[in-house]
This record gives sequence, C-alpha cells and structure tokens, in this order.
Amino acid sequence: MRSDDLAPLLTAVAAPSAGVDLRQGVVLAWNPVTAQNVVQVGGTTMTDLPILNTSEALLLAPGAVVGILAAASTWFILGRVTVPGTPEAASALSMVSSRIIAVVDPGLGSRSSATFGDLAGAAVGPSVTATISASGKALAFWSCGYGGSVGGTWEAHSTAGVSVAVSGATTVAASGDYSLGHNIQFPADPNPGNALTYSSFQNGMHHLFEGLNPGANTFTMKYRNLAGIDTEFDTREIAVFAL
Repeated sequence: MRSDDLAPLLTAVAAPSAGVDLRQGVVLAWNPVTAQNVVQVGGTTMTDLPILNTSEALLLAPGAVVGILAAASTWFILGRVTVPGTPEAASALSMVSSRIIAVVDPGLGSRSSATFGDLAGAAVGPSVTATISASGKALAFWSCGYGGSVGGTWEAHSTAGVSVAVSGATTVAASGDYSLGHNIQFPADPNPGNALTYSSFQNGMHHLFEGLNPGANTFTMKYRNLAGIDTEFDTREIAVFAL
C-alpha cells in the first residue's frame, strides 16, 4: 500500500546533535539599527551573534539577559529571558505597546487660512510625544471629521487639508505631500446667491517619518483650507508608532 511507503519517513527520528547546547548571556552592546551586538556568555565575550527570533531585535538593549543556542561552532541569540511576575517581564511586555502613543480630541474648531496652522476655537493639535530611537523612524496615523457651508456662489470650491508637524528633537513642517482632505469644485449656478448645502467628511491618513533625530519628538496635527473658506474640524485623533 502507498501508506506503507511513508512509514519509514514518519517513524524515523534523527538523533540530536551532540554539539547543541542552551546557554544564557548578557547583552553588553546593541545597535538597534544594524543589530550588531556584543554578548557575554560565561567568561566569553561574543561579537555579532546571529539572531534566530528577529522580532526580538526591537526589544534587545544593553543589560538584557538572553538565551543562547550553541550548535557546534555557531552561537545564536534566541531572545530575552524574563521571569513571570517580575518588573523585567512587565518591561518586556510593555516595550512594544509603549512605543504606540495615541490621543483624541473631540473638540470642534475652524480654519480658513491656506497655510497649515492651528484651529480657532479649539485646543492646539492634538499632539503626542514619542521617543525616537536610533532608527530615526516613526509611523504616524491621524484622522478627523471636517466640513463646512459656502454661500453666495456655486463657483466656490473647498480644499481642506490636515497634516502633521514635528517639533522637539526634530523640526518638520506640516506638508500637503501627506495631508488628508478633499478638493471639491462646484459648477457655476445659474442663480447666483443661492446658498450651498453643508458637506462633511471623515477621513484618515498615515505617513512614515524618516530621518528623525533620536529623542523626544512631538507630532502635532495642523489644518488648512486652500480656498480660504471657513472649515470646521472635529473628532481629531493622532497615533504614533515609534519604530
């Protein structure tokens, strides 16, 4: 039978290599950009050990205790070693979540300027401050509701926009290159003077910021309307993931 042909494959188990061993080490130096490392294992200092669990690379730092797999003459970093219920375990579990900062402001404000800036009648932002690593990268997400009415002529158009500026360790101006918004051109009305109805939108946007300086960087939402039409903005939310 065909199943008999598979029997040797299912029952044969390779003997473990005599050169495989599990050890414990301490990270002495760690480069979060290149993953270059120095690890002390017992009385031996190892340089640039390969990493088997690459997702752990974001969590490693000098002082971290790591598992080391030794296979013959090659050693690998398995990942951090933490004891459940200890501050070190809580720190390890929070390292990813702590890199995501989000805030929402439901307040309503307005702006009619063609340049990016703050709203009238509402708090600045909202904004979040994130600690940027040596990677110099952060992924920002932002969204809001916006809309307005235009009266007097149907030839008016509405061009709202919402972008993000960076301050602190790095200065980056809000840009239309990564701005959420809409651009509506109304056709001419044969009866000038008719009022336009209110239009509203709810949109979201994201942008990868690169080349940021390490340290505390503040990401703040900014607003504009290229047509100079008063536009209202509300339910404003921003989230930043420091990479």
